[in-house]
Amino acid sequence: MKLKGSYTVEAAAIISFCFLLFGSAVCISYTVFTECMEYVVQEEKDFDAVKTFRIKEGVVKLYNSVVKDE
Repeated sequence: MKLKGSYTVEAAAIISFCFLLFGSAVCISYTVFTECMEYVVQEEKDFDAVKTFRIKEGVVKLYNSVVKDE
């Protein structure tokens, strides 16, 4: 015997699970963001955003040059 609307019940469970997963990801992202901001506040004199950005760009260019050569 097949119940009518069984797909609706399954879809409701899947949507609920997706909302739970998305909510968890948002909470974890916010936690990481607040931790990073606390680090910057604590280490304000040692933190140089421009230097960090330039280092990141250099690493990305190096990685792209290695990957494109293969």
